[in-house]
Amino acid sequence: MSAHGRRQFLKNAALAGAAGVAGALPGAAEAAVQPPRAERVTFEIPDLDPAHDGLRIAQLSDLHLGPKAEPSLVREAIEQANAFQPDLVVLTGDYVCHRETDVPHVRDHLGGLGAPVLATLGNHDVWVDPGGITAALREHGYEVIENGWTTLRLRGAPLAVVGVGDHMTGHDDVLAATRGLPSGGPPPLVLAHGPRTADKLAALERPALCLSGHTHGGQINLPILTPLALATIRERYQRGHYRVGGVHLYVNRGIGTSGLRLRFNSPPEVTLATLRRTEPA
Repeated sequence: MSAHGRRQFLKNAALAGAAGVAGALPGAAEAAVQPPRAERVTFEIPDLDPAHDGLRIAQLSDLHLGPKAEPSLVREAIEQANAFQPDLVVLTGDYVCHRETDVPHVRDHLGGLGAPVLATLGNHDVWVDPGGITAALREHGYEVIENGWTTLRLRGAPLAVVGVGDHMTGHDDVLAATRGLPSGGPPPLVLAHGPRTADKLAALERPALCLSGHTHGGQINLPILTPLALATIRERYQRGHYRVGGVHLYVNRGIGTSGLRLRFNSPPEVTLATLRRTEPA
């Protein structure tokens, strides 16, 4: 069995054990069909450009288009992101699940986001068809950044956005992604599917805001069993906001599912991140 196969087997076994417990709990029958939940989080960013005080960034992650996410669920998520009236939308990977036949779903169901869109890839995208998925995203006018950075003018001021490749598949290169990034200016926004990318960002000893996904917030979120499932893929950042050195890290729970088509105590999420300027300490 390949290394990827062993990881998936262990993850699915842990999820199956959690599902056995979840199935006996009230509301488990509805757990797989919950609508996306709007989550609003504010980040205080030192040296943020005054023009970006109050900047609104919508995040979608882990859509897993295909059998693990109904198109209607994805459309709800897109409508929720647009309802935020964001200045920017970011997509943090895993647009498909396991099959190349799911790639056309990216073309068919991921359009319609109303703000500028930047994206990076996740581990499932790398396993399935990274070139095809990148092309499908670009057909919608979305910019895909892998181990590089770009600058957008939002509200009349530049914002540096870094895209880091997927950590789990070994495609992350933080040094390449940040090469040439001006120092001493406002902290960059970093898109990275894998939360553990924050550890490598923190080692650069420069502030950043990193938006990630990958964990599904545990997906089936139960004491003991959920940490076991995450331990099989060596993830210690499960969901929500963390501080990792000078890095603000946010882990989005995602939209679709992996392994079992079931969520418990970890509903699908569309995030609105609002940036607020603070003076450096």
